[in-house]
Amino acid sequence: MTDVIEGFDIATDLKVEFYLPDAEGNLFILGVSLLNSDDVLAGANQFIVGVSELGGTDLLAGGSEIGFIWTPLECNVSKLITNIGGDVQNSLYFQPRPGQASITMQDLIHDPTSNPSFRAGVPVRVRIDNGVVDYTLFSGYMDQINVAYDKDGNNLLTVTAFDDYKRLVSSRLAILDTLDPIEFPDGYATPYQVIELIAEQFGTVLDDRSEQTIGKIPGVTVENFIPNAYVYEAIKNGLAIFWVDPASGKFVFIPRPTITGDGDVYSIGNNHEAPNHLCMSDIKVSGDLSSVYNSLYVSLDSNPATNVLVKSPDSIELYGEIAFDETLNTTGIDELELWASSVYSQTSTKLVNSVQTPALDRVGNLTHAAIIEPGEVINVTYLTDELNINDDYTVSKVSHNIDVNNWFTTLELWKGY
Repeated sequence: MTDVIEGFDIATDLKVEFYLPDAEGNLFILGVSLLNSDDVLAGANQFIVGVSELGGTDLLAGGSEIGFIWTPLECNVSKLITNIGGDVQNSLYFQPRPGQASITMQDLIHDPTSNPSFRAGVPVRVRIDNGVVDYTLFSGYMDQINVAYDKDGNNLLTVTAFDDYKRLVSSRLAILDTLDPIEFPDGYATPYQVIELIAEQFGTVLDDRSEQTIGKIPGVTVENFIPNAYVYEAIKNGLAIFWVDPASGKFVFIPRPTITGDGDVYSIGNNHEAPNHLCMSDIKVSGDLSSVYNSLYVSLDSNPATNVLVKSPDSIELYGEIAFDETLNTTGIDELELWASSVYSQTSTKLVNSVQTPALDRVGNLTHAAIIEPGEVINVTYLTDELNINDDYTVSKVSHNIDVNNWFTTLELWKGY
């Protein structure tokens, strides 16, 4: 997608769509159509009464391509909030969270009380589409629907949806085998390889943006497993950032960028002369002990006697010892030392934890803020007579808050090594 869409109109160029039965069709859809209604069983490879065999391959109408269409309902939407990314655990490593959308709308036709097709599990997506640019901002499944009615019969629907990451961490997959001597001759897998195997089992692949990271994970063979622990382990071991691409459903697995301070990045703040400038709405700063730890102890998960201790004597003398203990499932002392040296940093003066920018600029153009993704490096510049903030950060989470007139993007930030 281009970094700027000129003359963007939220009312027409932002699409909110639900995958619902085609209102013009009359195919019988299990769980939606009513018995003795006008809906009929028919069609290629669909179950036909008196013809199809029980236990055969013919299906009731309503598969991924039959009977359902993407139904645009953005004209009924008054507010939309989406987010993608995750949190930072103890200032050390990334913890992914399911991508989420909250949609507030008024629509009696699709009220779940009277319309059985508008229900939990229905796919939903949010797209930027102005006829030239087609970019998917969110894609997932309705998780919860709450409805409020006033005395005159008007309704207000609040829909909560999550992306495929929630399904991933609660699914049960067939097998994870990283002990195969041909595929893994050294007895370990890289974090990238673990995520690649999980993606295959889940029915997707790694996005082309994905890259190898640091880290070695001892081989295992597990069957009928829930993958959340193995996904977390790969991300932690590889010091990676992970999310599910909204458009393709592919997994994105990238190393957390090393911030050098000399890159050509977007800058959010009040310095309008900065290259790639995005205006700021607000900047939030905070400080806590997790950002100024000065003693880090990392031990081997399988043998705690194998460990690494990294300390900052000067900081300890000045402020006292602020310690963290971590365990890591890896192959030995060399990997522990690599991991500990990669995460250990002192960031006591790096306090910016979020920044907000209007994604629609003053002349109605949609800016780069609409397509920022986790893992992107952003500069924050805020200069006054008393304050001087000018530093680069990694984006850990992106949230969009959109109504009929405005679009604000909030970035949660993580200071680099």
